[in-house]
Amino acid sequence: MDSRIKELAEILVDHSTKVSKGDNVLIQYADDGADLAAEIHKECSRRGANTLILVTPVEVAKCYYDVTPEAYIRNFPSHYYALVKSSDVIISIRSEKNTKAFSSTDSKRISRRTIAIKKIGDERLRKRWCLVQYPTSSYAQDAEMSLTEYENFVYSAMLRDWKSEGTKMRKLKKLFDSSKEVHILGEESDLTLSIAGRTTIVDDGTHNMPGGELFTAPLEGSAEGRIYFNLPAVVFGKEVQDVRLEFEKGLIVDYSAGKNNVLLKAMVETDKGSHRLGELGIGMNWGITRFTKNILLDEKIGGTIHLAIGQSYKECGGRNRSAIHWDMIKTLKPGRIELDGKTVQENGRFKADLR
Repeated sequence: MDSRIKELAEILVDHSTKVSKGDNVLIQYADDGADLAAEIHKECSRRGANTLILVTPVEVAKCYYDVTPEAYIRNFPSHYYALVKSSDVIISIRSEKNTKAFSSTDSKRISRRTIAIKKIGDERLRKRWCLVQYPTSSYAQDAEMSLTEYENFVYSAMLRDWKSEGTKMRKLKKLFDSSKEVHILGEESDLTLSIAGRTTIVDDGTHNMPGGELFTAPLEGSAEGRIYFNLPAVVFGKEVQDVRLEFEKGLIVDYSAGKNNVLLKAMVETDKGSHRLGELGIGMNWGITRFTKNILLDEKIGGTIHLAIGQSYKECGGRNRSAIHWDMIKTLKPGRIELDGKTVQENGRFKADLR
């Protein structure tokens, strides 16, 4: 077994979720990742926790949408909800063999199912949870790397000194927490947001692995202007390219995409909350140096920003509610971020030493 898997399992158990004696731990994975799940199980058991592993192959999930009659697509899985509710810790391993499995699935059916099980997602966020990337051939293909190259890339982004990384990110957190307005300027972009009174969170590998971002929740009615995302947004294995959003009083009043505009429309029109922003994030993982079509990594690229439409995080003070939370990424080369009129990042580099 790759020794890096054991090292990662220890980080997930001790740093990310702080598993202790008596905890009920739920480990979830898709296709690959059994070796990581097993190591997490061992580490939890050594600490006196009760561990359960749940496997849902991606082809099985795809079959659900293929065969389920429309009348049942909104059925609520109360037994799964009970499992999530009784768990203290939830570690979810992204390990699909086929990241394009849902490419032919009707986006509206996926959206309706997402709404139906929103209560489960909300409950999960109340736990000590972590979403971790496992390197599979499918993800490597998306990133246009060999599997060995992708393994090295992913582990270098995850096996970091997270205590030191957190110290650096908290320097920027102080600036954000003491500011009221964020101004994002860049290619086809001029957008202002208010973050007055909102809390900025440092992701130092606690909820996402890899970690390496700073995020907050803009005031729901504050977004004004327009923004162009020059990196593809990926959802359900589908790419939406060249997304442009325009905001007035916090609401998306116009949107378009150069590719998959139908999917963009389905996501924006999911519910009332999907017409507003739920997150502003700043990428600060300098070990992630290239775009891989994987949002869990790409949103952390050092020198980028990302915005999510839909659900906001309550711990940030966010009040927007939606069945979706969909991140879109923008590089700021050229571009800049201003806090209350002062430039803190220009052309992807921070003014202060935050690396």
